[in-house]
Amino acid sequence: MAGRAAVELSPEERREIAAWIEANREDLPAPVRAFLELHEKYLAAGEGDPQRRALEAALRELRRALHLTPSSEKRRTSGRPLDGLPKDATAKSEREEIEARISRGNRLSDWHRELKKQHDRKLKGLRKRLAKMSADKGSREVLPLEEYEPTEEERAADRAADVRFTDHLQEGSGKDPAMTPVREALMPGGGALLYEEQVHLPAEIPEDLAGAQVVKTWTEPRVRYDFSVAVTRIELEVEKKIVVDHDGERIVLAPPTTEYGPARYAVTWSALATLAELAGQMALPFNRLGKMLSTPEKKFTAAGLSRMLHYVAQRFVGVYLAVGEQLADSDYLGGDDTSARVLEVLSYFEKVRADPAKAGKPPWSDYRAPSVAEESLRRCEEVHQARVRRRQEGDRTAKRTSAEEPTLGMCIGHRFPFESLRRNGDGPKEALHTTVVTGRSVAADPKSLIVFYRSHLGSCGNLIESMLESRDSKHRDLVLQGDLSTSNLVSSQDLLARFDIRSIACTAHARRPFALWRDQDPERCEYMLHLFLGLAIHEDQLDVFGRNRENVLAVRGAESREMWNDILELAKDMADVWSKATTLGVAARYVINHFDALTAYLDDPRLEPTNSLRERMLRTEKLIEGSSMFRSSLEGRFVLDVVRTILQTAVAAGVPVHEYLVSVLRTSEAEVKQHPERFTPRAWAAAKLDAQAPTPPTS
Repeated sequence: MAGRAAVELSPEERREIAAWIEANREDLPAPVRAFLELHEKYLAAGEGDPQRRALEAALRELRRALHLTPSSEKRRTSGRPLDGLPKDATAKSEREEIEARISRGNRLSDWHRELKKQHDRKLKGLRKRLAKMSADKGSREVLPLEEYEPTEEERAADRAADVRFTDHLQEGSGKDPAMTPVREALMPGGGALLYEEQVHLPAEIPEDLAGAQVVKTWTEPRVRYDFSVAVTRIELEVEKKIVVDHDGERIVLAPPTTEYGPARYAVTWSALATLAELAGQMALPFNRLGKMLSTPEKKFTAAGLSRMLHYVAQRFVGVYLAVGEQLADSDYLGGDDTSARVLEVLSYFEKVRADPAKAGKPPWSDYRAPSVAEESLRRCEEVHQARVRRRQEGDRTAKRTSAEEPTLGMCIGHRFPFESLRRNGDGPKEALHTTVVTGRSVAADPKSLIVFYRSHLGSCGNLIESMLESRDSKHRDLVLQGDLSTSNLVSSQDLLARFDIRSIACTAHARRPFALWRDQDPERCEYMLHLFLGLAIHEDQLDVFGRNRENVLAVRGAESREMWNDILELAKDMADVWSKATTLGVAARYVINHFDALTAYLDDPRLEPTNSLRERMLRTEKLIEGSSMFRSSLEGRFVLDVVRTILQTAVAAGVPVHEYLVSVLRTSEAEVKQHPERFTPRAWAAAKLDAQAPTPPTS
């Protein structure tokens, strides 16, 4: 019979067992007595007993040495610094709103400062305990925290600090749109088409009140929202005519159907736009989407929906490359990547490991490098021109084939390499990553933000290097934000000679280990997290008051810099306690060694303290990877790269996403290919605004 899992003894049970051992010690056999004596310290220790804490500390050290952490003790996420802070009620007037902002700023500043003082006193107490333990050669005596009562001068200084903080927040001339950071990861609106309907409900007079006099009648508005998944069947009666020209040749005439949708696809432009939103933004898998949309007359399959979205990506690939070119000239670039799983890639490398001679060419052999992709595109064009000539010569059997259709891999690969080489010269990389890079094409316009996705055998640094190859030499200064791992940095000596690249760090990356491993050093980690909370409060209050250059520099240059100095001091203290072999030791030394990169944002009001936007942009990638057909082939991953880039850039530009997609899809394919820069979300919005502007009267 299987044994039951061990159960932790309660304090009462431990004391009862310890008392029994003490009472029966002399009557026990020597081996049993020796065995039980080994457990007496554990049994006698109470919940707050120093010996109990010492035992738990020893157990943690043992688990750490063995790389074991119980599942129940693993912290899955580090959370956000501002989680848990209460929200104020909505103000009714502008004056009340301003007063509420000032009041909240004062309260948060005062609350954070008081709690910081408590953490500081705890840290001093820990230092005294360590000093006494060293003097007493390992004594475990616990020194109580000293009672502290602030003086009137200290209270006055705290009140002055609160006032100074709110004064800094109110500097400048109000909110500057150029300073507004973009944080939206999903469509804020416009994805759902809104139809309005008005219904009049008359007040019927019941029979028992028949003949009663109506004194007054009025209406009271009430709103109900209805939503459903509807499939509309549009039956087009296409009239055809046979005419005979002057040469006696019969010609069939028919009206074009491109107003309703693309040729060879039984869907409308609006349906393609909706499909792009559902799959690219909402991560709905095709098999579920097909079942949801299918009707008794029309069945939508996952393969069919995949082909439709591939068509959308082909129509937008020129725009995708255009925004990538614009991104290369940005003053500030932020990047991150995540591993990607594509069955086509995994199966090829399995064949290589099993038998390299039989593995054959990789699936990406037509676009592994820009020169190879260029040659593949040239071959496709030659096949296309040959078919056109045959058709012109009267060969009706010359049909369109896949050999003349360039793949997305070729179109993208001739500009952005798919396969990157290892820096040590040991051949090409084999790890597939999806990288996202963001930046503004116009530094002063937040709506010019570009969100660019690329799946490739390489890292974030490789993609950024390929972008910078086309960077205008007049844009010499570049700020690059990431997690400072070597794979995310620019290493090309040519690029480093052409441009002044400054790499800055992400404060969330520095904070995360202290949240994930806080159980190993609760006092110091909680103090560190509280200091990072203070930085988050500063940025949050800047958003509340409205950012401008003056107030951002004032708050960051005073309150935030002071907070960072406290973080540095605490990190040095933790580095003395925790070795380089521990997670907390590595985290503390990361703050110390990269302090300048972590605090670079304090001197530049346009910089963000974290790389969180890029991390949020990658979360949907993991959802799609586990639920859709894009994990089957590289071409499918490239579809997702194009669609996600267009959608996220449109969201940042603030354009109505559905309307934008339909408008570009309706436009001539040749026109979009010839001038893709005219159809980027920001350019499309500008053209729409110009078209809506009233025409000035002529003299």
